[in-house]
Amino acid sequence: MIPADVPSPINLQDMKDAREWERTAMLRPFRENFFEAFTTEISSIRKSDIDLLELGSGPGFLAQYILNRIDGLNFTLLDFSEPMHELARQRLSEIKGSDIHYLLRSFKESDWADSINKVDVIITNQAVHELRHKRYAPALIAQVRRLLK
Repeated sequence: MIPADVPSPINLQDMKDAREWERTAMLRPFRENFFEAFTTEISSIRKSDIDLLELGSGPGFLAQYILNRIDGLNFTLLDFSEPMHELARQRLSEIKGSDIHYLLRSFKESDWADSINKVDVIITNQAVHELRHKRYAPALIAQVRRLLK
């Protein structure tokens, strides 16, 4: 018998729930410390035109933090929630100096990585828990490895 997934207490396909998540997300302790660590690592790459994929990008907090500090990125935000992409588009609308793309996909689906070009960097901050069960993690990690240049 396959163990049940841990149910999610929120529906991120619903704009009301997405906005509530957005309202509270940056209240979590140490969040900006993690954002800074990502930014420092990406900044250390000695290459122009870095291709970056963020898994579970949500309302674009991490993307905004990075894009405000590093120019010239080809930044793709991947999320399964159109309301989250809508919030991210609003948040990132004033960002200049980088190419920003949005992919509406769930990394829980086996074909989520199909047709995505290889990238230099793949990041995710809080999204892997959205797998809802650890049995999905090995496949996700294998897919991520295949997407890296």
